[in-house]
Amino acid sequence: MIAGLYPYTRGGATSPPRVTLAEIPESLRVNPWYRDRLLVLAGDRPSAEHLRGFGLHPARVFDDAPLEVQRDAAHKMKHWMCRWALREFGEFLWVDWDTVSLTEPDEALWARCRSTPTPRFIRIPGYWATVNCGVYYASSSWAEAMDASFEAVVEEPNDELLWRAVLPQDVVDKHEFWWDEEAVHVQTPQDFHRVTNATYFAHVKQLGWADVLRRSR
Repeated sequence: MIAGLYPYTRGGATSPPRVTLAEIPESLRVNPWYRDRLLVLAGDRPSAEHLRGFGLHPARVFDDAPLEVQRDAAHKMKHWMCRWALREFGEFLWVDWDTVSLTEPDEALWARCRSTPTPRFIRIPGYWATVNCGVYYASSSWAEAMDASFEAVVEEPNDELLWRAVLPQDVVDKHEFWWDEEAVHVQTPQDFHRVTNATYFAHVKQLGWADVLRRSR
């Protein structure tokens, strides 16, 4: 499992990743096991220092990423980190900081991930980028497609749009690309019902919902 921090850079203009910097300590409070189980990656040296300040230990700093990745690090750097993970481990499960862990990953989840060669994304009907990468899995079967995705012409340099560019056009109809109840998106309290006993991760609008979500299972 991997997570990361990288500068918010678009078109060479950089601003601090303020939202993510605010999410990380709250995420670690809500999900204390993240400290031990997540392989944490840094997009540059300042990001690495921020992570160390939170008591985390970056496994790698990607200040050697290609210039085109660094120039649009938000969120091309995330895509580059995930590609690195495929090369290193043959698979990865990326977890955004704005997630609530309901159940720690176990052999049943990994078996579900590996049951088909396809990636698995969170399904949000009508989502602007088709796929949501808040919690997603991919294996080395898609390494070549990920390589090709960096060359894709998309509306903006976003990892979700880069994925969409190399997925089947009818991906919304292909069940094997989507989580079922294992990972869900919770945008409003009206979505709390999506969390069930089968849910491992809830990608949430507010981390403060963690206690309510855990009690409601």
